[in-house]
Amino acid sequence: MTFVDALILCIVVVLLGSGPVVAALVYFNRKNAKAQAELGKRLDGVSERLGALDSAIVRSSIALEGSFNETIRKVQAEIKSLEIVFRGSAQTTRENPESVDSAIRLAREGVSSDLIVAKTGLPVHAVESIISLHGRR
Repeated sequence: MTFVDALILCIVVVLLGSGPVVAALVYFNRKNAKAQAELGKRLDGVSERLGALDSAIVRSSIALEGSFNETIRKVQAEIKSLEIVFRGSAQTTRENPESVDSAIRLAREGVSSDLIVAKTGLPVHAVESIISLHGRR
């Protein structure tokens, strides 16, 4: 056998012997590409759903912030009105602390605001504030 014949024989063996290996590599490469494509599609779907969730969270956050701010404004207005009432009743307190103590006691007993006003001589807004703070709940 000559050198050229041995070389041709080696080339034929390599080509024929590597055929199934090459075929297997091509098969697994295609299978891997399909799996990657499927995973890519699933990842795109998950990404879209996350985007939708993110948008929903932002909308909910904005709505809650508006509601929270509105509640804060209402509480601030109530505090200001109570401050005005207490400033008005503070003058009465300095003049007659016994009537305020009496109004607090009557409010705790559940007496109506009209009767407390009549018994203590305190203004109606002061009596209503006392009832809201010290009355039965």
